[in-house]
Amino acid sequence: MSEEQDALKTLGTPDFEQKAVAWLRDHPEFFTDHPELAEELRIPHPCRPAVSLLEYQNRLLREHVQRLHDKLIELVNIARDNDRLAERVQRLALGLLDARGGLDELLHGVKAILREEFKADCVALCLAVPPTVGLSEVEELLRPDVVGLFDEIFRAGRPQCGRLSLEQAAALFGDSAYHAVSAALIPLDGNQWRGLLAVGSGDPNRFHPGVGTLFLERIGQLVSQALQARLLAEGWRAAPDPPSVQGG
Repeated sequence: MSEEQDALKTLGTPDFEQKAVAWLRDHPEFFTDHPELAEELRIPHPCRPAVSLLEYQNRLLREHVQRLHDKLIELVNIARDNDRLAERVQRLALGLLDARGGLDELLHGVKAILREEFKADCVALCLAVPPTVGLSEVEELLRPDVVGLFDEIFRAGRPQCGRLSLEQAAALFGDSAYHAVSAALIPLDGNQWRGLLAVGSGDPNRFHPGVGTLFLERIGQLVSQALQARLLAEGWRAAPDPPSVQGG
């Protein structure tokens, strides 16, 4: 076998192809120095007939630029949504600070703000408060049995989003349960009391399990603090801790 035949045989081996690929990867300027070769090469594409390497690279670059552009638009939209949410949370905070009436006005005001500012289809606010004086005005909101249906929310200590069971939706929203295709559940915590703020939407993707809960946590903190302050202002006091065994 001649040297030329040996060389041709070597060119067709997988080992040589791997070496050629590695060499070209280490010398990306090769086709810049030899543009005539780049114009003659043909690269197969699954969706089109064979194209030149330059055309193929240009198409890849355009597709990459388009993906970057789409990602940028997505990030801009997320930033705009977050900005709008921040403004709504601020208006909620101002509304809580500006509430001048009793506990009843405060709690119903929270529900109204969530409906108007956050475009909620239904809102429920349930409290589990020890027996106290002065809470008769919000008796319809004292629902410890409903709050007990969501113990896992309080164990997690943060808002959760997703779909509700039929029992949960009916307990929270009553006749409006059919509006709560998806819901955000926000735990409210105070000094020896707790509550649940539920926001329902007819859009199944509005409160899906993967949605961020940062703003929901802020809402829960604001409402919890406002409710605690109003309870104290109306004369409610938490029961003292039981005396220790040592103290008698």
